[in-house]
Amino acid sequence: MKFSFPRKTKEKINITVPDGPVPSISKAKDEEIYFERANYKDNEYNLDDCFDRKSKQEKILDSIAAFEGKSSKLLHQYQFLKLFNRASLRNKDYNEVTLQLDKQINRFKKKSEDLKKKTDVLKYVQDVADLELEQIFLKINDLFEFYRDLSKELSKYQIAYFPRLKMASYSICNDLTYLEIENLNKAVNKMIDEFKNLQEVYDFIMYNSGELIINTVNALVAGLENSNNSQYKEYDFKYFLNTDYVMTLNFSEWVELFTKILYVKRTTKDVELFDYLNFKNHYQELEKRYVIMLIYNEMNRK
Repeated sequence: MKFSFPRKTKEKINITVPDGPVPSISKAKDEEIYFERANYKDNEYNLDDCFDRKSKQEKILDSIAAFEGKSSKLLHQYQFLKLFNRASLRNKDYNEVTLQLDKQINRFKKKSEDLKKKTDVLKYVQDVADLELEQIFLKINDLFEFYRDLSKELSKYQIAYFPRLKMASYSICNDLTYLEIENLNKAVNKMIDEFKNLQEVYDFIMYNSGELIINTVNALVAGLENSNNSQYKEYDFKYFLNTDYVMTLNFSEWVELFTKILYVKRTTKDVELFDYLNFKNHYQELEKRYVIMLIYNEMNRK
């Protein structure tokens, strides 16, 4: 099935990372975050400049590594949209279009996995026939072409059904792999299924997360205090929260808290392993609840 959605002009996005402890808010258009900007050339990958089997095998491995990088970005975009599928702007074609896209993604993953198995052999086997190497390279080119077409269709899908997602929704997934987003989606759906509807789970999170918020911040601060970098100590409890007792936070306060946590996670290193694991356990539960709140608020923007 062919997708046919209106084209949208792409623009370059420049995001400035803050130097100090106060996180910045980017003014980039949310819907532009995932758009593919690379310029592709037909038949970019070939073996014409390789004169022996070793150089051919090395070029194949380099090419598959480049493909895996692009594939990860594509699957990241797809998993992000799956995570926020409840907030999509649906029409009569949405279910059919989504089903076809799911099938294409599954086919893409299957072909990628099959090719990966073939190319992995080249790392250990030296005597591979030239004809077989040429056939592998043809499959690599086919997969790049598949990727290019699928990337375009996925961007059209995003424009059509997710035109107004907030920056906060994009930000929560920026530092996650596509597999981590997939697992987060499973955790989110499991929690939602434990309640009658999204409103009920939203209310539960709103009024029953105070202790979890305090524990998460305390664990993060403790890990930073025990690190070898004295600069991390400026991220104390008061940097994250104005009070040491939290009953509830409104939605904007949740967004502010996670903006700070994500910034600190991104810019700090050398945290003690035990403290990090302690923080991680609290954070993953809080992250799941925050995503549900984001989904709820995205749905109510329609």
